[in-house]
Amino acid sequence: MFDKLKSRKAPLSLSSVSNAIRNSGSASLTPELSAKHLKIIAGDQLGLPLDSVVAAAFDPVQSLLAFATKKDSVHVYGQNSVEVVFELRTSGLISHLKFVKGIYLVCIESSGNVTILSLHTKQILATYSAPGSVTAVETDPSMDWLILGMTNGSLLFYDVDRFHLTPLRIDNLQKSVLPKQKLSPVHAIEWHPRDIGTILVTYSHCAVQYSLTSDAIKNAFIYQLTPDCKGFEFSNNFETGGKKKLFGSVKSVIPRMKEAHYHPNGLHIVTVHYDGTFVFFDGNDGTLLQARTLNDTFLHLPGPPVHPELSRDLKLVWTTGQDPEDTTILVSGASDAHPDIIEVLDFGFTLKYTLTSHEKQGEFYAKPRETRRAIPVKFNRRSQEEGAAEHIVNILPIASDGQPYFHGGHNPSHILILTNMGGVHLNELEPTSKPPKIPPSLSSVCPPTTFSTVQTVRRVDWYSVVPSRRVGPSADPVLVSGGAPVDRHFPRPLGVEDGVNDILISGHEDGTVRCLDVTAGERQGGENSISFNLKDTLDTGAGSSSYRVVQVSFSFECKHAIVGLANGNVAICKFGKISNDSMAPPLREEYSNCQILHANGDASIVDLSKRISGRFGQPSFFPSSLLNLSAKDKITCLKMSNAGFAAIGYQSGRLIICDITRGPAVILNLESVVKHLPSVTGECYVTAIEFAIMEYGQDGFSSLLMFLGTNAGGNFLTFKIVPQRNGAFEAVFADKTLGLNYRSTDTNGEAGLNKIMPVNAVTGESAVATLEMFQKLAQSVLVPGLIVVSSPRDLRVLKSPKQKLSHKVIDETCVSSGIITFRNKGAILASVTKSGFIKLFSLPSLSDIADVKFPKDTFARLKNALDNGAALTSSVLYSGEIFINVSSSEVVNLFLYDETKNKPFKSKPTDTLFNDTAVIPTRPSAGALSWAKGQTTYISNKDLTSLIAGPNRKVAKHPESELAYKQY
Repeated sequence: MFDKLKSRKAPLSLSSVSNAIRNSGSASLTPELSAKHLKIIAGDQLGLPLDSVVAAAFDPVQSLLAFATKKDSVHVYGQNSVEVVFELRTSGLISHLKFVKGIYLVCIESSGNVTILSLHTKQILATYSAPGSVTAVETDPSMDWLILGMTNGSLLFYDVDRFHLTPLRIDNLQKSVLPKQKLSPVHAIEWHPRDIGTILVTYSHCAVQYSLTSDAIKNAFIYQLTPDCKGFEFSNNFETGGKKKLFGSVKSVIPRMKEAHYHPNGLHIVTVHYDGTFVFFDGNDGTLLQARTLNDTFLHLPGPPVHPELSRDLKLVWTTGQDPEDTTILVSGASDAHPDIIEVLDFGFTLKYTLTSHEKQGEFYAKPRETRRAIPVKFNRRSQEEGAAEHIVNILPIASDGQPYFHGGHNPSHILILTNMGGVHLNELEPTSKPPKIPPSLSSVCPPTTFSTVQTVRRVDWYSVVPSRRVGPSADPVLVSGGAPVDRHFPRPLGVEDGVNDILISGHEDGTVRCLDVTAGERQGGENSISFNLKDTLDTGAGSSSYRVVQVSFSFECKHAIVGLANGNVAICKFGKISNDSMAPPLREEYSNCQILHANGDASIVDLSKRISGRFGQPSFFPSSLLNLSAKDKITCLKMSNAGFAAIGYQSGRLIICDITRGPAVILNLESVVKHLPSVTGECYVTAIEFAIMEYGQDGFSSLLMFLGTNAGGNFLTFKIVPQRNGAFEAVFADKTLGLNYRSTDTNGEAGLNKIMPVNAVTGESAVATLEMFQKLAQSVLVPGLIVVSSPRDLRVLKSPKQKLSHKVIDETCVSSGIITFRNKGAILASVTKSGFIKLFSLPSLSDIADVKFPKDTFARLKNALDNGAALTSSVLYSGEIFINVSSSEVVNLFLYDETKNKPFKSKPTDTLFNDTAVIPTRPSAGALSWAKGQTTYISNKDLTSLIAGPNRKVAKHPESELAYKQY
């Protein structure tokens, strides 16, 4: 029983006695450090769990976007890097998110639990458990009420501002309209867009318009077909599953209803049915105007039977232009064969209600104004062969003018799409010259991330490729602009470097490459980022492997990047202006018509200049050429050097080296690295690549060296990049060192080298090749160097060509290692272990310096990532910041710091979300003619409050209530 009380212990590390003796005369590069004063603190976390989003909400007034995930967390995003995460302890998944009065965020679970969050204090204000499961939810941005539709068909009204259930309860309305039908749950609820005293409630076989003012049903909308109707046969087969009645014949059928929506003027209603039909009604007298599917119309009229295409989870969203009478309907799920298409039915300006007959209104909804257009939603990460197919379950309009009404459908610029598999997609409704900037965390799943790393870049090099910020009308569009960032006041890490930025580089499934500045203390001012997409240029029309990103490597000094693709090709990107028209339609064909710039064996570099397509900034990174292999191969490692050379390793053992900036040209095409490792048996391939400038052996001058690490025991190879008389370069094999890992026979991946770190043997500074040092090679510069190599269990310090200075065996898996450099010269090796420690070792002896333990809460957050291998691609930077990959789409940064050189860090402040100067606009109301005809009944907010909450409504005791009433 006492085993449970044991705390985590640092993993043991064992040194070889012979190596310690050999290294006894080497000068230490590591300054004195006080181990007891070294601490770790967690910084920001970026990203969302992949395929985890279950609900979303948008507040146009506050300009905030919220997502609920399967991990019981709610993420709220605002401008730039503004992000606040609420961790909830829920018993089930959140099914709905609703912004109320600009200051409340309400989370509803289908099990009936309701949680109210404050955007002001960023705390949980209240919770409520409904007496049963919740099947439908409705709120209004300007009112305090949360309407809950229950499984028994009743409606409950919850007072969000006072945190309690109101006395008002409405029983199952379908029982009154269709008493013979089975008891139905509430399928959908919608508040009348012009009359706060009326709601529309959807059940299984009817939609009911109910007046809260008069406590009575105004009318019901029932789609009933008789055998002579065009749509009868199809709907009847759908409802009965094709089974025929044994005795007699079916006299009528009522297709099951899924949801119902108001026209923005409240005068018409559309009901959506499970058989794929949607039906328009007159909202005042209940007359059926038009019954249709996407392709067939007038299904309610006599005529020959039609057989529409089967639908899949049909969804409708009724949106408006700047004028609410100019409407469009977005339809998803209309085709079972194409669940990734949203059809746009643009009806234009609605006919004058009082001057138009029912027949003319029906014809209006049968013929949209323009040719029907489609918005494709790319579900490109699944072959659809395993499990259920992905399809759209929710469409969230993003209103562009700050108008919160019509369910966010007032003049939307974009739509957010949620899928049944937790995916998130962003699509524009109208083509724009520039896509909007989206919150950094959202960009990790929209589209999903396939690769990420963090790289330290000189500030001058970073700002030379980042577009200058624009202000005013020409400013880059943003998806959300609410909230305000705060300075986190993070401590200065152990090895602070001036004049550099930390850049998060990510590759995505749709061919997008993004670079985001994640430098501590600078993100709050508005992050700098660059982004470009390869899909339209590289797409061959034969699947996503031709553009799906698997690895990326940048040289910001040379302004080049190489992007490894799923089919084994490598896109060579350079920074500059595109000369041709990049908005030309994509070719979607093979590269046989592209000019070959250089070839070496079965590897060739083809020119992409004539097929560049897509939206690129001017200037921007763009794919200028492509390294194309004759046979598909999987990329295991690639590196773009600041000296202008690139190397790519493949699963087959192939190694390709290219001169990028002076070519591009393939200067080495090695069929397999086993050629230089004849004693290695089995599969052997490159797992780590690094370019360095240092002295090789006793040359007496420095050379550009390329170091390779492999799997299969951790073999180390060295190549020299040397000039030729014609001005070109060649890669010459120099030497090898075999079996650097003591577990050289392991096949589980722990025997492979995963990182190579060249170090200046005198100053401890990095000896990684730079453009500046490469240009000085002709001056016979001399850089004495050491090479630190790491694997999950072994650390080694080498001196070229074959001298092994020291060796350390880690008893616990090492997930990542890196060199931390100090301002006053010197360096230290830091390794992150699976057990939640950062182990520090001196250089070059690899003596133990300190074991710094993760804080308890930080380790709890990261334990799964450390255990399941997600953290194996983490980055330890020269500054002492560590970026841990929590998953393929999430990263958290840790600070290793000296507490004696920093002020005490108490708690991390959170960003501001609520803007008390943002005013909710007045709710739209019905026209004077509607009041005069008695089609709507006026009721004030005050009277509605008395009607719903009763005369004894309690006085609010929290500041959110007062702030909310200031908004409206």
